[in-house]
Amino acid sequence: MAGIGFELKSIFKEDSISRIAGGIVYSTLVTVGPTVIVIATIMALYLTLGLVSVPYAERELLSSTILYVFIFSLLTTSAFNGVMSRYIADKIYEEKYEDILPSFYTGIFLNTLVGAIFGIPFILRVIFIGGVDPIFAFVSYCFFIVMIITFYSMIYLSATKDYKIIAIYYTIGMIVTFISANLFNKFGLSIIEAILYGLTLGFLIIAFLEFAYMRKYFNSNSKNYKDCLHYFADHKKIFFCNLLYTLGLYIHNFVFWTHPSHIIVAKSYVSMQSYDMASCLAMFTNISTIIIFTVMAETNFHNKYQKYNEAVIGKTWKDITVAKKSLFRLLVQQVSHLAGMQAIITTTIFFIAIILMPNLGFGGSVLAIYPSLVCAFFAIFLMYCNIIYMFYFNDNTGAMYTSIIFCVCVLLGSIFSIRLSESLYGLGAFIGAFIGWSFSFYRIKYMEKHFDEHIFCKTSILRKKVGKMPESRVYVRK
Repeated sequence: MAGIGFELKSIFKEDSISRIAGGIVYSTLVTVGPTVIVIATIMALYLTLGLVSVPYAERELLSSTILYVFIFSLLTTSAFNGVMSRYIADKIYEEKYEDILPSFYTGIFLNTLVGAIFGIPFILRVIFIGGVDPIFAFVSYCFFIVMIITFYSMIYLSATKDYKIIAIYYTIGMIVTFISANLFNKFGLSIIEAILYGLTLGFLIIAFLEFAYMRKYFNSNSKNYKDCLHYFADHKKIFFCNLLYTLGLYIHNFVFWTHPSHIIVAKSYVSMQSYDMASCLAMFTNISTIIIFTVMAETNFHNKYQKYNEAVIGKTWKDITVAKKSLFRLLVQQVSHLAGMQAIITTTIFFIAIILMPNLGFGGSVLAIYPSLVCAFFAIFLMYCNIIYMFYFNDNTGAMYTSIIFCVCVLLGSIFSIRLSESLYGLGAFIGAFIGWSFSFYRIKYMEKHFDEHIFCKTSILRKKVGKMPESRVYVRK
């Protein structure tokens, strides 16, 4: 995400309130802007089309469909995105830009294949067992596939370093969603059909714009579609790290979907409304962690990291040691500052939410579950930032172990906390996140002590390849 760093450095170059505010707005736009735009559009559709007047069963069918599409499309693409992001970075470094577009096509094929394997049987169940209208179910499946392509394409747009274009495309897509949904409803479709069809069309526009931009930016094609496949074997640690971290984000929800108070829609969609809503609110209470981390990492840490790399390449051992100490000193400072700043923000938002939530209809169970999940997501996002630091150091092993520990502990903790009172439902997710964060922090401390060994003994400067051994002579006098 160095492209964000370049833009932020230019914004923060002048130390003024307006420039600082501009930097915060920009980092917010490129990190969580698309998510906020989508949620705002869905809420606007609910209000303008009068979803509250729709029968309960139909409302739950729409809500469950949207929930499942977002969660499982993100789970499908998460593992692929980590590996392909590494592939793109390597190809850009090697200046083999013609290999990027083929990998994009290969990735879309693999993602949609996985989506089809899991999505088609589920949609058939929804139709034949759940009794849902086949057209509604088919559009739901199309929505799922389009979301997979959209999420996957975002890593390629990130490679262009034109992060603002992502927010622009989402804005265009959501405008199309809002207008089309209202038109669909005006011309006779039910409210839930209008919203679902509008969302599908809007995200189809986003996916199309992303695809067109990719074709324009990476306009050469080597047609080497299989070249990226070996990365899944070479970088399987990144694959499992991203998959298990994303799974850990939702696995506590899956556990609570087995709670006695869960609901089943169309004999297929399972959810627990109060816990799912509390999870969503807790996540957005702490989402500023990603914004603050982006500003910190891309404006300060990235510079220190580059200086260390420059020292390794062409300076003395003393310079390397000084650069390393400076790098890790800054890292520890940023971890502590991030935790402190986010604690203040989270506490402020939490008290505001506690006051306003009853007036907005979020009372009862949601209000009881919310506090413990706020603590859980606070730890989860801090842990994620540590994982990013590990990726900086090419410590894929530590990142994978962190995700494994996090996912397993959240699962076991949630199985335990589901038996407790409502106010402690989020305890399992918090325990898992805290254990994961603790491991990631001490892993970074371990890396600091063994960093020279890691860089000079375990990291390959030249890429390994199979081929004819070069001639041993380095100079021939003619």
